[in-house]
Amino acid sequence: MQNRREENQQKVQAKNIFIIQAQSDGQRVDNFLLKTLKDISKSNIYKLLRKGQIRANGKRIKPLYRLIAGDKIRIPPFLIADEGGELYISEALLQQVKTAILFENNNFVVVNKPSGLAVHSGTGVRVGLIEICKRLFKDDDIQLAHRLDRETSGCVVLAKNRLALNDFNSQSKSNSIIKKYSALVKGVIEDDFIVELSLDTSNRMNGERTVTVSESGKWAKTKFVVLQKFSTTVHATLLQCQLFSGRTHQIRVHTSATNNPIAGDQRYGEAKFNKKLKAMGLKRLFLHASSIEFLDMQREIKVKAVLPLKLQSVLVNLNPNEMRN
Repeated sequence: MQNRREENQQKVQAKNIFIIQAQSDGQRVDNFLLKTLKDISKSNIYKLLRKGQIRANGKRIKPLYRLIAGDKIRIPPFLIADEGGELYISEALLQQVKTAILFENNNFVVVNKPSGLAVHSGTGVRVGLIEICKRLFKDDDIQLAHRLDRETSGCVVLAKNRLALNDFNSQSKSNSIIKKYSALVKGVIEDDFIVELSLDTSNRMNGERTVTVSESGKWAKTKFVVLQKFSTTVHATLLQCQLFSGRTHQIRVHTSATNNPIAGDQRYGEAKFNKKLKAMGLKRLFLHASSIEFLDMQREIKVKAVLPLKLQSVLVNLNPNEMRN
């Protein structure tokens, strides 16, 4: 059985390597991939290239790289399904999520989702957190209880059965679930503040959802608490953000609306500020779901996710001059 599994895995891995033929000689790699991987979005292909997850002959390449006949182009194996139609999920990815489990009981699982992992599959994404958890919890009817943006890390709750999911959904509708996030934003902010701006979540820009502030939108409220201020090298503030509603991109849009965009936010952020933070070592969106509180059969569940080490190192590089607990 083990040998057969290894053999199937080798077949899957072989499918994610393309040998460039003479007719593709001289073609740009981005154009080749867009034509070859028709169900993968353009933005995702460029993201994979940027992160070095697509390689030529074992080396990182840029989108403008010109193919040479005989080149071996490797794409991540998780983009390829096996012969039975089942998605290939590497053992390393399964283990990564397994070790990221913060809480588990008979009804719920809370995972510290890493940045860059989508919560579910979709356009250009073959494998998400839910697909991985379905593999890890085969005996449960596991479902996502809520969502996080792909680039946001931290607490994600999954329900193990329909009753638990319905219970969590009821708490969400009554806004009784307490969700708190950590976000590094532009500017030195002196005092805590609350943003209550309605959001229109129906807009699309270049095929992607882009939320805007609108009086005709849905009610949204966020409380921001100042945790740490930085002014030595870059003016920035670490905020604790508490949601009183659960709108798409709520924290990102509310901070942008107050001219305090989140560091590393490519959609709602500021390019100059992002560039400064990149020099401080930031390579992702600085938004982390740090804690969540909800009820399970009237039992209070409180889960915390420590700020990832890579985000902690960015704060160290910023040289804090004030801190308030």
